[in-house]
Amino acid sequence: MGDSAVHETTSCYAFARFGKQWRLCVLRLEDELVPGGHTQDGEDPLTAAVREMLEKTGHQARLLPPPLPDGYPHPAAPSVWHVVSTPAAADSRCDRPHMHRHHIVVGVVDRPLAAHGTPARTSQWVERSVLDRRGLPEDTRLLVAELFGVIDRAAALRPRPAVDEVLGAELLRRQEEDQAVRLVPVAGRTPELMERWRAVDEANTTWLRELIAARGWPGEALVGRRAAGAAWLLAQHADRQLEFQQKCLELLAAAVTAGDADPQHGALLEDRVLLAQGQRQVFGTQLAQGPDGTLVPHPVRSPDEVEALRAAWGFEPLEAYIRQVSAGLR
Repeated sequence: MGDSAVHETTSCYAFARFGKQWRLCVLRLEDELVPGGHTQDGEDPLTAAVREMLEKTGHQARLLPPPLPDGYPHPAAPSVWHVVSTPAAADSRCDRPHMHRHHIVVGVVDRPLAAHGTPARTSQWVERSVLDRRGLPEDTRLLVAELFGVIDRAAALRPRPAVDEVLGAELLRRQEEDQAVRLVPVAGRTPELMERWRAVDEANTTWLRELIAARGWPGEALVGRRAAGAAWLLAQHADRQLEFQQKCLELLAAAVTAGDADPQHGALLEDRVLLAQGQRQVFGTQLAQGPDGTLVPHPVRSPDEVEALRAAWGFEPLEAYIRQVSAGLR
């Protein structure tokens, strides 16, 4: 008898952070929710997983390493979380004993905000509670529960650097400069002030670009919560360099996924970049002056969903937000 044959399949699970809450991408086929996607023999499991997640979510997913023990000092490469080998049923195509090897691969999508799918095969992001109420097979239910339980730790940055107090102080100093020119009342915005405003933005954008090239995105683990907010503000005001601002959004979104940045900062920069690209915003955070002089949101992508998305990210309702911003301009 020859060597055993191995038949391999891969199950792919794509997660995304909606504000501070995790959701899983599922397929809705008629009235059935299908967690995970499946690939068959003939492909490298990781390559197949990336392709499957892209087809399912419409976004490029980053594969996660298997969860490691707390305090583990070394980073882990993205890889298969579990390989379950079981004897397969008899196969008439060969007379060799064979096994069924099942890989489980988990990935994350950092910007899961665009709709994807067709009416017949719609992908959607769902909370764990939705799946708990469905009649899933027992093995799928147990696996999904386990994945939701470990996803936060698996997606976190590893290892987390020591806080750089000097870098944090410089970010806060630059934030103070940024605000000093912006908080001058409209009546006091002289040509000299506006030139100073432009110079501050250009200097901060150049400095942030150099910092990111050398050290990556300055998240909370590296510079602390307040200074990480300052880094977001500098990116938010890098409007004169849209390509760089887009790169900042990608890096910030990955930091949000890892729990290393404020989800609201990611949402604010998302809206800013979308408008600069000529698209509709998602969260309604960017306002303009209407014909009667009052503030109104720039057009949003999904008016029926905007309040639910704002709530998931911890924003107040749009009406309250507009009142708050309007009061600050008086």
